[in-house]
Amino acid sequence: MKERLTITLDKRLLEEVDQSIDGVTIRNRSHAIERYLGLALGYNTPKKALVFAGGNPITLNEKSIVSPMVMVSGKPVLWYIIKELKRNRITEILLAVGRESSSIVEYFGDGASFGVKIRYIMEDAQKGTEGALLLVKDFVGRSSFFALNGDHIFRMDMNEMYSQHTGTKAVATIAITPASAKSHFGVTRLEGNRITSFVERGEDDTEAHLVNAGIYIFSSSVFGYIRQSPQRQMLEHSLFPRLVNEGKLYGYVFSSPWYSIDNIMDRGKSLKELEATAKKIREMEEE
Repeated sequence: MKERLTITLDKRLLEEVDQSIDGVTIRNRSHAIERYLGLALGYNTPKKALVFAGGNPITLNEKSIVSPMVMVSGKPVLWYIIKELKRNRITEILLAVGRESSSIVEYFGDGASFGVKIRYIMEDAQKGTEGALLLVKDFVGRSSFFALNGDHIFRMDMNEMYSQHTGTKAVATIAITPASAKSHFGVTRLEGNRITSFVERGEDDTEAHLVNAGIYIFSSSVFGYIRQSPQRQMLEHSLFPRLVNEGKLYGYVFSSPWYSIDNIMDRGKSLKELEATAKKIREMEEE
């Protein structure tokens, strides 16, 4: 239900509003103002998120640990993810955990002490991340939802990402970011915002490229694209290529702080890069 109202705006502000009208994603002045208010208030952003927190333990500093529980400046990586979700008003979180993730359940519980609601599902590592998506169908219903890898630290306007997602009518949108370190997700190629391919790059390639940041938005229609299979199927190797072929996969480019544990494991780096990213985010919050 909508209500009619009369408002007064500064002329320069109104000119900025009018420049955003393209007749397609933003139809008119009223639609533009409504969109900007929604962005500012986080009104339209999905409130539910799936976090892939399972997988096999990694060895770090001669200790075996699940990657979401790697400690960065005294807090586990997953703590930073949940904090960022809450900042974006995403408060219903489903953690897909593995059989060796008891430390996650013990640390985060039902999420009440972190100001969110947390539920858990057991992720079958043998079925991969695509198979895990089917486990959340009842949780999200007919709504769009976020899905994130549980092994990175980031800062992002997730409402803005969702606004682009709805404007393109994508089945899925991937957050992509410039990165010089090798990522096993590969380099993303774009035409406009539409993703056209993923390209592996060489070990000695140090130039900045756009890579998959492991943050996704899925429309509920995505469940119609998921194939049941006894084989292990990963999103980036199975679902995403199918969506690329149908022109239904889009990318949201952002350049805010982001760093993944994958970079540490692939390049043998220390935790200093993750700690530096966490420091940048704290400085942004203090501004």
